[in-house]
Amino acid sequence: MTQGKTDRGFYKKYFREIDVVHGLQSTPEDRDWLLSTPQDDVKQSDIVLYLGCNVLRTTHLVRTVMDIFKLLDINFAAVGGKSYCCGIQHYQRGDEDAARSVAAITAANFQKFNPQQVVMWCPSCIFFYDDMMDMRQSFDFNHVTEYLVANLDKLDFQPQPETTVALHYHTGRPQSDAEAKSALTLLSKLPGVTVVDVGTDARFGRHCTPAVRETMGADEWEAMATGFVEQAIGLGADTFSTLYHGCQRHMCRYEADYPVKVEHYLTLVGRALGIEHEDQHKKHVLSGDIDAIMEETSPCAVANGIPLQEARQVIEKNYAAR
Repeated sequence: MTQGKTDRGFYKKYFREIDVVHGLQSTPEDRDWLLSTPQDDVKQSDIVLYLGCNVLRTTHLVRTVMDIFKLLDINFAAVGGKSYCCGIQHYQRGDEDAARSVAAITAANFQKFNPQQVVMWCPSCIFFYDDMMDMRQSFDFNHVTEYLVANLDKLDFQPQPETTVALHYHTGRPQSDAEAKSALTLLSKLPGVTVVDVGTDARFGRHCTPAVRETMGADEWEAMATGFVEQAIGLGADTFSTLYHGCQRHMCRYEADYPVKVEHYLTLVGRALGIEHEDQHKKHVLSGDIDAIMEETSPCAVANGIPLQEARQVIEKNYAAR
């Protein structure tokens, strides 16, 4: 196996930060999603809801999708975190052999549940398993947006206060286009919600990531992103809705500068179903008050065995006022 171009210490730091952020937003007792791989006596599940890794930074979205799947009254298991890494982080850093090994192990862990289907949350995971690994012949999978559209008849949406929503989405691949179309369909089915289409820009890439911003240049990316926010407001939108968890993390800060709410599409879908979980990431980004965030999150840190000094360092890195 090729050693690859990346120091193995990178992965340890990368996944540890995700674990800490997740551990500041939830306690072990809160979680009914699996963060470790099953060993024995695995309960058969018709659906494996594959969360991926980075969504754990926005735990409110994990809670929301879990609650929606429970309303669907299906037999499912939700899995995520570093134990279920898809391998794309390794692949992008030149560790191709490791990436393929990690992907195969995770796919084998899906099969332990003997599922009929794997429903994937993360755009990077579905891209890697589909485009790079060509694993559709190994097991059936699709994206959460597509799965929810296929089950619209089971979702009893309740009337919402009148709101106009613009969706930030990505394009460039048939799968990306399908996910965007599905998210727009879901939003259009919410009573009281008017959807305006502001389009997108291929330069956004597969989804909003630090790598995309670095490649473009921070100023050019910012001008592109805020241009869409301003266009949405010009069309009467009071909500700028994001499609992916990475997009929500990067764009939620625009609430501080523009007369618009920045909310993930699934937050709106959940709200119409009576489901509401606070976006703690956005709250902390907009606050920027390290001491206040420490005070709020310390009980979760203690419950997860996270040293408070480490918690403060992660909070400073992710949420310090800029």
